[in-house]
Amino acid sequence: MSTTTTGPGRRDVLRGGLGLLAGAAVIGPLAACSNGEGAAGSTGEVAIASGHGISYAPLTIIEAQGWLDEDLPGHTVSWQILSGGSASRDGLLGGSLQAGTSGLAPYLLGWDAGVPWRIVTGLNNMPLWMVAIDERIQSLADITDADRISSPQPGSIQSMVLARAAREEFGDADRFTANLVAMPHPDALQALISGQIAAAVTSPPFQYQAEEEGARVLLDSYDVFGGPHGFNVVVALEEYAEQNPEVIEAVHANVARANELIADDPGEAARILSEAEDGEIDPERYEDYLTRDGIEFTTTPQGLEDLGAFMAEIGEIDAGPEDWRDLVFDTVAEEQGG
Repeated sequence: MSTTTTGPGRRDVLRGGLGLLAGAAVIGPLAACSNGEGAAGSTGEVAIASGHGISYAPLTIIEAQGWLDEDLPGHTVSWQILSGGSASRDGLLGGSLQAGTSGLAPYLLGWDAGVPWRIVTGLNNMPLWMVAIDERIQSLADITDADRISSPQPGSIQSMVLARAAREEFGDADRFTANLVAMPHPDALQALISGQIAAAVTSPPFQYQAEEEGARVLLDSYDVFGGPHGFNVVVALEEYAEQNPEVIEAVHANVARANELIADDPGEAARILSEAEDGEIDPERYEDYLTRDGIEFTTTPQGLEDLGAFMAEIGEIDAGPEDWRDLVFDTVAEEQGG
């Protein structure tokens, strides 16, 4: 298990290195492009970030089936497993990634700080749960200052779910900020089961696996935000997309193809996913997770305006987007997002 670290205040994280990275994004890629290298260069290398959990199922299917390799002859496609949108942001700005993945909140943090990236495609809508196993914790009111709560990273969409619930119930969005510890979802599940943390704000399938271990649901993000919302999106730098439209279009088209497979034949999708992960989750169990209530695999980004407005209200970003279409490439601008 990786070492956990106590999460600093959400505003401290945002106002620290992110601003410096944003400045580098404006200058660095433009200079690099003159040599055809760097963050926005066109080299034929297409490195794509994926992550932990069934939110990334479309990307896992694309990788396993080799669809992008077929659609992008002359390019070398590779994949990286990363945890959190900040890792993708850093990879894009540093040139080690051409397409990243991010939760909605880390994406909005970067956008607000000036990172020149946009959304290529949504991946899904998913409910995110806060779960606890300790019998002492039956509600948010039972959490003490000493209790640790996992979230993938400071400024994650999970931390925004908790902040909104805290504001609604206690009038203080920062009530649990000091409780947060940054942990990847697989590590957080094991820490929850072993009692190292009091609660986890997590995602499918880890929240379902926690429930199978006796955890109870303290929060459901669909309740907190008043309905379904997006979870993860695929992102790219504007300069790279301008130079490589065929890559951006192929990524969007293949996510749509994978989403269609999941919707039309979840059993086959589950078989591919189980095989890709060496049978760690059997196909039947995978199919159950893919078809749970509230899960929708869609390319359409949902919830950007609502989440952005909330993040602006609590001072997480300076202002939310006036129109979600300002945040996306043409690949999804005509879809019915929000």
